[in-house]
Amino acid sequence: MAELMIILDKSVVYGLKNSEVDSLDRYFFLIVPPIVTKEILADLSKEAEEPDIVDSIGRHSYRISGRRGIMINYREILLQSLMGNEVPMEGKFLPAGAAAVRSESGSLGTKIETTLEDQTIYRWERRQFTNGEKDWAARWRRRMERPINPALYTDNIAKVGLRFRPPESDEELAETTDSLLRERKLQARLFPLLAREHRIPIEIQDATTLRWFKEGCQMFEDFAPYAFFCLRANFLWALGLTNPRLFKPDKNDRKDLEYCYSLPYCEIFSSNDNKHKRLVPSLLRPDQSFVDGEVLKKDLRRLSEEWDALSREERIRLKSARGDAPPEDENSIVFQLWKKHRNKIPESVPQELLKANIHDTSIPEEERREMTFADWLRTRGKELKAAGKLSNAELEELKRSREGADPEFVVRKTMISKERLLKLYPHLTREDLDKADRDE
Repeated sequence: MAELMIILDKSVVYGLKNSEVDSLDRYFFLIVPPIVTKEILADLSKEAEEPDIVDSIGRHSYRISGRRGIMINYREILLQSLMGNEVPMEGKFLPAGAAAVRSESGSLGTKIETTLEDQTIYRWERRQFTNGEKDWAARWRRRMERPINPALYTDNIAKVGLRFRPPESDEELAETTDSLLRERKLQARLFPLLAREHRIPIEIQDATTLRWFKEGCQMFEDFAPYAFFCLRANFLWALGLTNPRLFKPDKNDRKDLEYCYSLPYCEIFSSNDNKHKRLVPSLLRPDQSFVDGEVLKKDLRRLSEEWDALSREERIRLKSARGDAPPEDENSIVFQLWKKHRNKIPESVPQELLKANIHDTSIPEEERREMTFADWLRTRGKELKAAGKLSNAELEELKRSREGADPEFVVRKTMISKERLLKLYPHLTREDLDKADRDE
């Protein structure tokens, strides 16, 4: 993926203007973890005290309906980790709605569709909400505003005979957390802690405990790496609250903590939250980046103003020359991020190539017909979109044979308005998009 993969927390999502969001679309792929949409919808519970909240939710929904993908719920990754099915934490986007499929020609691939989520966000943009969503918003907000209880952690530390002193600095907090999590005698207590905080089903708890004993009672970090990552984030947050001079409890603590569970599956995280600014760097790998939300917003606004000042022909030339790479400017945080995480401009496909006549050699010679490269791409795209999901039996066979471990193609279907596409791709016209609709 050429564009930079970023997660924004609510504070940044709410702070961006539409022009800045359009700028974000040009250079980033926005990963939307479920906590983002939940926080947006939860504001419905404020309707009584804030009559204009519905309009606000509609505006905020625009910020997550551009070039983006919905991420799988972190709990699914967590449960798989506990069961021994680990997903590597390499900064790769984990999409919701992914399914193994086979095309008509027999090739195996992955189709990513989040139709329900896409339609829901689009509906919110139009200020349309169901009564069920309003009821859910009130319940979820009450549950997520429960305070984090540091005693749940300090009591378990004390029960195994370990000493704990409230940390005096962010650095000491990270050191204390890591020192405690390396203690062998604390390992057996980590499972119940994790189960309580993340509502792990009892059958998963039993299976995990049995696996742990069968595999020699490994250190938790080696036994279930992603589950350990979530637990480490919990410890950092909870133990930080043991010193009120370091961190004070907040009703948003649980919501802000949930963003941390998505960190292993992005390249960049941006927030304006003070605790995020101080704790997230301790959770990131060296090949990831944290960006202050206000710094990002300022640069996106500048890039938007520069883009708007260009003619359509200039935008087409710039997009053709640089693709998803921002203009070179060492003072630009967007350029700095691109330089760290990409630093190579992919070669663009010349427009003339799309008009070149080709023959599809994958089909019998007597069935071949001359077509342009653009027509072939459209035909191939239709075939892949029509690919059918594999049955459970076929999936089990794939697991046994290891065939198709790496899909031959990936198709991602998402809703994005024509207005957003025209802003994102200056060479397109409305007639192009209308023709694409007719070809569907």
